[in-house]
Amino acid sequence: MSNQNDLDDQLYILLASMKEYREAIADDNKRLEQFYNHVASGVLDKAEKSLENANKKHTGALNNSIQALNEATHRLNLKLIIIFASTFVAVMMVFILAIFLYIPSKDEIDERRADMAVLKKYPLQIRESDGETLVRIMRKNCYSFEPSSVKEKTYDWCQIDPKKY
Repeated sequence: MSNQNDLDDQLYILLASMKEYREAIADDNKRLEQFYNHVASGVLDKAEKSLENANKKHTGALNNSIQALNEATHRLNLKLIIIFASTFVAVMMVFILAIFLYIPSKDEIDERRADMAVLKKYPLQIRESDGETLVRIMRKNCYSFEPSSVKEKTYDWCQIDPKKY
């Protein structure tokens, strides 16, 4: 039986060593899981931090671009406002200038009406040609009011030919 006892002792020793190996394997397994969890959480933390940094960097760059775009838009809006305002002012100035240059004043209108009233007393032959008003005159009966000592006289005053038509 001693053989049997030796076998039992060896079996107990083998079972005890198996138990120790199982415990060692379980401990190694736990340490491996802890190491894996530590490495995985470290990698995740590093990845999250790098993603946060990249997001912050790109968000900052995007905000800078948006700010630059807003400033450019503001400058462009100011330029357009200035261009349209100056164009409007220029058009209004041209319009007002045209009014003053092409529309006669009230005094000038009254003077023209008085001239027409005086001219209506006489039976003048008046005609319009190429936008000019013409009056028939007697060429031979023109006078100058300059003194006789002047050699080249201007004959601005001519006798009109009041023929009735």
